[in-house]
Amino acid sequence: MTTSTADRLVEEYLSRLADAARQLAPDRRSELIAEIREHIAASRAGATGKDEADVRTMLDRLGEPADIVAAALDDGQPEPPPQAAPRRPWLILEVAAVLMLTVGALIPLVGWAVGVILLWSSGWWRRSEKLLGTFVVPGGAGLALLLMGMPTLACTDGSTPGDGGPANDEMVCSGFALPPWLGTPLLAYILLAPIVVGAVLFSRARARAGRQDY
Repeated sequence: MTTSTADRLVEEYLSRLADAARQLAPDRRSELIAEIREHIAASRAGATGKDEADVRTMLDRLGEPADIVAAALDDGQPEPPPQAAPRRPWLILEVAAVLMLTVGALIPLVGWAVGVILLWSSGWWRRSEKLLGTFVVPGGAGLALLLMGMPTLACTDGSTPGDGGPANDEMVCSGFALPPWLGTPLLAYILLAPIVVGAVLFSRARARAGRQDY
């Protein structure tokens, strides 16, 4: 083993170190190479520093150049600042949609239509939930109540004024009206169903906004 061969092994090692250290800042790269070069020179200054086995053992103990550079990167990088917890987005669109489908829907047809547009504009609800919010009371509670108030039952006696005949006490009724057993539950459904569905819709939108997994 000649001195020139030992030098060649060292230079090859330092060349690999220089290539691996290109990802470091220029000042840190020069400093690291100088430190390793000085360490090698100090180790070779011993009595057996020119022996092939000693040189290879010394370089093996130093480790791979890529590992040395990786350690330098870890030491030189500042600890990343803690990230703030993600803020939950404001559900302004969803709140407006629920309000228009409940309270706003008392305005016949118009309030419900605005609520449906807002409902389908949101990205926090699934298609099935949007369909439920749209058709729980089609047209809205205001329109349903208006239609419920239209059927009337008008009754008059059967006599015709001026016909000269005997009075007829039989009542003649026209039109129709919902019986109480049907009208009362229907009224309760019209008023309460949109509120229940609206609460469910808003709860699900808020949960998905918090998880950000929709």
